Amino acid sequence: MAPPSLLAHLDASRDSTALSLAYASIGDEGCNAVARFMRENVMLKQLDLRGNNIRADGLVVLAHALRNNSNLGSLCMKWNHVGSHQRGIQALCDVLKENKGITHVDFRNNKIGAECGPLIAGLLTQNNTITHLDLSWNDLGAEGGKALLEGIQNNHSVIDCQLSGNRIAEDTLHAIAYVLRRNRTSAPLSAVAYKENAQPTSGYTAPATSTSRDLDLTGAGMDLTGGGGAPAPAAATSTGGNNEGIQLKLLQKERDYANADDARFFGEVAEYIDLLQLDVARNKKYRMDAEERERVVTKGFMEREMRYAQEMRELENLLAKAKADKAKVEASADLAHTIDDLLKLGEYNAALHQDCDFLLKNYEVRQSSRAEEIESLKNALAIFSGANFGFFSPEVIDDFSS
Repeated sequence: MAPPSLLAHLDASRDSTALSLAYASIGDEGCNAVARFMRENVMLKQLDLRGNNIRADGLVVLAHALRNNSNLGSLCMKWNHVGSHQRGIQALCDVLKENKGITHVDFRNNKIGAECGPLIAGLLTQNNTITHLDLSWNDLGAEGGKALLEGIQNNHSVIDCQLSGNRIAEDTLHAIAYVLRRNRTSAPLSAVAYKENAQPTSGYTAPATSTSRDLDLTGAGMDLTGGGGAPAPAAATSTGGNNEGIQLKLLQKERDYANADDARFFGEVAEYIDLLQLDVARNKKYRMDAEERERVVTKGFMEREMRYAQEMRELENLLAKAKADKAKVEASADLAHTIDDLLKLGEYNAALHQDCDFLLKNYEVRQSSRAEEIESLKNALAIFSGANFGFFSPEVIDDFSS
């Protein structure tokens, strides 16, 4: 039964193109859950199961699941024990013979023995998709190396095959290196992905088209003497850095020591170094992702600031325009009032002129009328002052007196 943490991780990685369960200690029991995930997730392209103590039975389960996943391109099974029985390698090779998707296979340090050499050779004879194969630090031996050579000679797709630490005879390694150079010459440029800047340090000198990492012919701890012989002394290459050199030396010590406890100790240290390297790679990826997120956030912040500044400028321009329009409207209103007042004054002025013209035109008539009124008033005053009323008739006087 798979642990709940594994099931939760698989559920969270649904529809993901890469699944990493490195050093998760899933064992053979967890392979059933991983196999179910492989069958259900058709988008999976990379599978990393290093350091999980997977044995032959677990590999058989994974091999059957691989039949239903044609998109997987990379399979990493290093630091397991799939070589505990040849049925695991047999099942995987049978599947990979017909698989057209996987190009990278990593089975380093899996205790794969010489009995699995013919199985891998049969795979390489029929498969024309795999380009990178890592079988370093296993137990193929001289017989397994010869069988592997027969398979590689019939293969035209493999351009990189790591075989360090397998006690394969030197002439077999040279023959395999020749076949790999032949394949690289005819392979597309996109498939040639072996490391650059790798320089041989001692022993066999590869041609310009090869590197010391192709077969680790000159790497630290490479056994060029065949089964049981002493390893040829060589300095660690600068390709993998100090950690990789130390790891290779530890693996060589694990191979050379007859004491099982010492060999297990060196193997565990080498495995721990591999785990640290994986953590370093993850942390580097996390740091790069964080830097990318920070760059995106900073870019978004700057864009928002520029947009806000632009909006503020536009608002300021609109405000200035509104103030100008308001001032213009107020000026127009004042002008309208002024014009209205002027019109009223004009009307008043016209009415005043009309009155003046009337007065001037009727001045003499009014003067004569006023003179007559004055004269009438004087006569009336004289009458009231005791003047002679003889010219009036008695009836008029009586009426006036009454």
